[in-house]
Amino acid sequence: MHRRDTLVTLLALGATAGSIELLSQTVAGDRPFRIGLPTRFSTAGIREGFIAGMQKLGWRERRDFILVETAVPYDPARADEAANRIMDQKPDLLFVFSTAHAVAVRRLTTTLPVVMVVSGYPVESGLANSLARPGKNVTGNSIYAGTGIWGKLLELLRDAKPGIRSVGVLWSYAPPAFPAEEIEPLYREIRQGAAALGQTVKIVEVPTPDRLLAALNTIASDRPDALIVTGGMVRWEGWSTVMQFATDRNLPTISDWEQVPDDKRPRPLLTYAPRGGDLLDQAIAYVDRILKGAKPADLPIQQPSRFDLVVNLKTAKAIGLKMPESILLRAHRVIE
Repeated sequence: MHRRDTLVTLLALGATAGSIELLSQTVAGDRPFRIGLPTRFSTAGIREGFIAGMQKLGWRERRDFILVETAVPYDPARADEAANRIMDQKPDLLFVFSTAHAVAVRRLTTTLPVVMVVSGYPVESGLANSLARPGKNVTGNSIYAGTGIWGKLLELLRDAKPGIRSVGVLWSYAPPAFPAEEIEPLYREIRQGAAALGQTVKIVEVPTPDRLLAALNTIASDRPDALIVTGGMVRWEGWSTVMQFATDRNLPTISDWEQVPDDKRPRPLLTYAPRGGDLLDQAIAYVDRILKGAKPADLPIQQPSRFDLVVNLKTAKAIGLKMPESILLRAHRVIE
């Protein structure tokens, strides 16, 4: 439906004054909405998924919206650079992937709508007043706040290999890209989870890829029984190095983020993560509502509706581990 036809329909249905005003302004300007993507998402399929998701909701690229992008790759350490570049392109709304990028763009604008595909603790990081009523210009998804995921990762490692007492953590959600206020509740949860299971954890921060080898050396010196690898590293070129490190030491490894289906690199033994497609759909639904007049301040920050457990039997064989039947029965997907 052409945008002018949409306006007529909304008027006929008694749409809100805010929706009519916003769509009227766009029609009067005779231009599509400009959706800003601060980082390059082509390799992750997010750009294509966004276009397809918007199309399902009746929006057509180039007719109703255009994507304005930068050449900056997804890298939290370059979030400020990405934010400055995308703001130069005068977007009407910003679609970001992480807390780091949401914080970076909010330093530049407190009025432009921002929708997050993923975030950790948006309240603690200053992006929202509360999950239920954000109250600012940012909304979207949180995959950690209130989900108890860190204790769950430790439980799954224990169930996969009973007797685990020490767990190393390669932590990529680190300052300065991610605010310290967001990291503190993450660390607190993982340490509380370990204490409840009689485990100890050693968290080694890896803020940038160039710190990875030093972090692996620190983990090796601690000789842990298992390893947690945070999902930020999935996007790093050093991911294969991490997986080889774990295999060489027969370490059961779990991550909080699933790789894209066509990623051929080695996978961890276990992944326990929300469905990326669900998060993308939820974020796109908010873009739709905001473009029709809703305010980010009034749209609750959502949590994942489900987490999937993925078991990789190829990795289990490589580290000499027979997976317990209890884990296999709980798995949503088993990679043979």
